[in-house]
Amino acid sequence: MVYWVSDDEKTMDIVIAAAGKGTRLQGYTTELPKHIIPVAGRPFIYYLLDAVLAAGFRRVFVVGGHFVDKLTEAIEAYDQPESITVIEQTGQRYGTACPLLAVEAALQGDRFVYTMGDHLLSVEDLQQMQQSTLYPLVAVTEHDEPQRYGVVEYNEDRTLARIVEKPEQPKSHDINVGLYAFTPDIFPILKKLQPSSRGELEITDAINDLAQHHPVRTIRLQHPWMDLGRPEDIAALELFLKNQ
Repeated sequence: MVYWVSDDEKTMDIVIAAAGKGTRLQGYTTELPKHIIPVAGRPFIYYLLDAVLAAGFRRVFVVGGHFVDKLTEAIEAYDQPESITVIEQTGQRYGTACPLLAVEAALQGDRFVYTMGDHLLSVEDLQQMQQSTLYPLVAVTEHDEPQRYGVVEYNEDRTLARIVEKPEQPKSHDINVGLYAFTPDIFPILKKLQPSSRGELEITDAINDLAQHHPVRTIRLQHPWMDLGRPEDIAALELFLKNQ
């Protein structure tokens, strides 16, 4: 189902996934969750929180898992900790769908935005997710190395057909940036998910399932997007932040 909302309904909650172990950042994550690795003198997630709060979200939920105590300490030391609620992801399940299952009750049946805590996003791109009138919504951007990411494939009407993770021969240069807007309709699908080939519950599998039954729209980022996934990303992020 596609949802239209009125102007006075556009203030939304946001869920930030910060439960991952950061296995590609070993050496940095032996004692810290990757989301609070220092980048340009601050825990990395602070830059995302700055943008989220400036974008005017109603409530901010950060879902932690790996070293959740240290994540909580970092959030409590942030400039506006009263604006943010940390929720612990428990259990043995793992994957990008799990933070949403952990926060379902707190969302109270409302529409929400979902993103990853190791990403750098602009205020404007976060605002356009709130201002859209169509749900579900997947943010995309063009990338020179799409094979490193989830590649978005389209139907003839430009709705999303599926997201293919790290294909050897990508059919487009549009990648999924891990920024979504959902209604509560996503939760029954999440609860039926089976582990992927990686043994994880993947949000992209839920989106692909949803796309078989309902139109899934995409929205293009208007500003730079970066992620912290590899050690070499730290220097690139610091250079980018220095030039802002």
